[in-house]
Amino acid sequence: MTVAHDSFKSHISQSRDAIEIYEYLKPKGYHADFGLRFVWVSVVSALDHYISQLIVERATEHFATGTPFSAKLLNDSVPISGLMKLYSANSLQAVLEFRTLISQNVRFRTFQKADDIADGLAMIWNESQKWSKISSLLGIKDKNARYKLNSIAYRRDLIVHNADYDESSGNLTDCKVEDAKEVVNYVSRVVEAIDHLVK
Repeated sequence: MTVAHDSFKSHISQSRDAIEIYEYLKPKGYHADFGLRFVWVSVVSALDHYISQLIVERATEHFATGTPFSAKLLNDSVPISGLMKLYSANSLQAVLEFRTLISQNVRFRTFQKADDIADGLAMIWNESQKWSKISSLLGIKDKNARYKLNSIAYRRDLIVHNADYDESSGNLTDCKVEDAKEVVNYVSRVVEAIDHLVK
């Protein structure tokens, strides 16, 4: 497993905790489901962070070992000041400077929906049919794998930007514990598949 994967597991545990707390309190008359809504936000954040960390980890490894870079990474831009630091550094410092450059490069990018994730992975993985490979490990069709992930990310957007209200009806979108569990399970499986394929 990658270091990025270990970090993901640590982050995703917060979502599992939120579900356990909800299930513990519900028999006692607790009906507020904002803890379940937190699951969508935290899971998608953990996924986003995982992809960012994976790019930094693998790209730095490629630099340190002399592994050829992907066309996507070679065509990305970096500040000239960073290149100057890289040029003047010794071998160990160069690896650290390169890692900093890559970290700055991905820091403000978003890796939450299927196409964005594929675009990010293109920096470290030369596979042209990324979701075909990922979905194969998931045991579902490419189209369904991407749709399910995008649905989770869109629900996260609805929670974050619209307080989880359906604008057409004005009603709060229903939030079920079974759905929250499936979000944690599915995104975890996606990360497992990516980590297996990319390493």
